[in-house]
Amino acid sequence: MRADNLNVILHNMSHNPDDWKLDKYHALHKSGVKIWIGNGLYSYHIEKPEYQELGLIERFRLHKQIKLLTDNNCSAS
Repeated sequence: MRADNLNVILHNMSHNPDDWKLDKYHALHKSGVKIWIGNGLYSYHIEKPEYQELGLIERFRLHKQIKLLTDNNCSAS
């Protein structure tokens, strides 16, 4: 179940990057999904809709996608 949730999030980030907002502490989706990214890779977790810890490999996969979102947001500005 946990990996399925993350796969949906990663797919959405890669295919619908405009639906996501990033700030210093969170990745926020327009649907209300909220991911904590504030303290770096080792503290990433999903806050909403339901709290969910992520394994190390999952955090690395999320980190890679967050970096792509950050790069895209910077180049779009």
